[in-house]
Amino acid sequence: MKAPAAHLAHHFDDIQGMLRSGYGWLQDSRFWLLTIRDGQEAAARAWLAKFVESGVIANAKKVGKSRTHPIAKAAAIAFSFSGLTKLGCVEDTLYPFPTPFRSGMGSDARALLLRDNPRAWRWSDVDGDSGDAVHVLIAEWTERGVGPIISRPDETIFSAIQVDNDPCSFRKLEGDKEEKLREAFGFRDGLAQPIIMGLKQDDGVRLRPSEKDKKEPDALYNDRVVQPGEFILGYRNEYDELTYCPDVKGWGASGLAKHPGGRFALNGSYLAVRQIEQDVAAFDRFREVNGQHICNKLMGRQDNGWPLAWKYDPSTPKTDSELDAFRYRVDDANGFICPKGAHIRRANPRDTLGADVKSSIKSTKLHRLLRRGRPYREDSNGETRKGIFFIACNADLERQFEFVQQRWARNPSFVNLHADDPLVGSSDPRTFPKALSLPGLPSGGEVSLANFATTLGGGYFFLPGLAALEFILGEEGAAKFATSEVAEAAAP
Repeated sequence: MKAPAAHLAHHFDDIQGMLRSGYGWLQDSRFWLLTIRDGQEAAARAWLAKFVESGVIANAKKVGKSRTHPIAKAAAIAFSFSGLTKLGCVEDTLYPFPTPFRSGMGSDARALLLRDNPRAWRWSDVDGDSGDAVHVLIAEWTERGVGPIISRPDETIFSAIQVDNDPCSFRKLEGDKEEKLREAFGFRDGLAQPIIMGLKQDDGVRLRPSEKDKKEPDALYNDRVVQPGEFILGYRNEYDELTYCPDVKGWGASGLAKHPGGRFALNGSYLAVRQIEQDVAAFDRFREVNGQHICNKLMGRQDNGWPLAWKYDPSTPKTDSELDAFRYRVDDANGFICPKGAHIRRANPRDTLGADVKSSIKSTKLHRLLRRGRPYREDSNGETRKGIFFIACNADLERQFEFVQQRWARNPSFVNLHADDPLVGSSDPRTFPKALSLPGLPSGGEVSLANFATTLGGGYFFLPGLAALEFILGEEGAAKFATSEVAEAAAP
């Protein structure tokens, strides 16, 4: 594929804003999982087009100006493979979509690979036991008190699942200058994010180098700097290759391509989405028995976000970048401070899994995830349920999300621990290990665990560039679908 323009900034107006920022200043969120009813494809396209035309889907260029031109509300829109097909997009046989996306997270093959069996999901991206496939994902973020962007999708066009914001997810505790995002177990969230080279993110101090980083440009800050092709399709990745871009029929003739020869998926990304319910009562019981310091070791950080080895002093606040500037190999190779089985060490082993620091960092960069989820809350029948609506942006579902899930988080043999991660959503409860290895403990080195999280649903979605989004929802695309060979290819 011909390379895009040398500078990613040339395409900022075509990249959905959520790839540049998690909208950390927008404290309310809501997620819509939409299934298009049979026979309502044209109406769904019109409804979605009107939503896009409202201007709430900010591009990366607009997000970059958000400090001087504040954004009070923002949204993102993505489609499952069945959703693209439902709306008339037919993949090009020469450049098809990758197998994980085509088959769907909800497929039997992915269930086995991701160690999800047995599972009783409420929704997925394929038709099956969990109901009809979800076709469209809409994420929305707003300032507190502004109110939701979407009141309710048209029920004659869509069946919808609504996942609402947890209003207590942003809190200000001792030592905080402002409210910080915390998940249901009380820990700071969203700290260990990669930095996309050429796409400076503008959601606060999170990704600014510390003073030490500025003095030592090759120090810990660069451990987090990742090539754009790891998250955005069509750009150089950590293999120094252009990330593969699928294509769809009719795209080349649409005149919408933002780059000569650019395929349909250029400037897009894949979203790995999972609704994970957290058992707060079980975790509180665990905390009462074992203490907060053991909970911290289970997570891998102090609840305020500080690394376990750091002495917390509220009079000396740290930037998020500084809180994420550490390695394991030299100071904690054996896991005496942060256990090898801790949640954050499984999700991002940093410098520990290679022959040396350099090779380890290089290897870890091949499996980074850009997280864009939020805590949610569900109140029904007098009962409150909380959890994480997990969203991870990645350009290669197999090498990134699926690798992390299968080989690190869900792997009972990860670094010879004989246990998986109880915080990422349950595996088979009949075999789930009930202990965490904690080197240095006097009582045999293990603590008993409960199963603290359950996956309620999941799917793979394609987050298109804005030109590709126009093609999916545009009138000309609909007309071509109705009259061309594309319709024939889509017919059963």
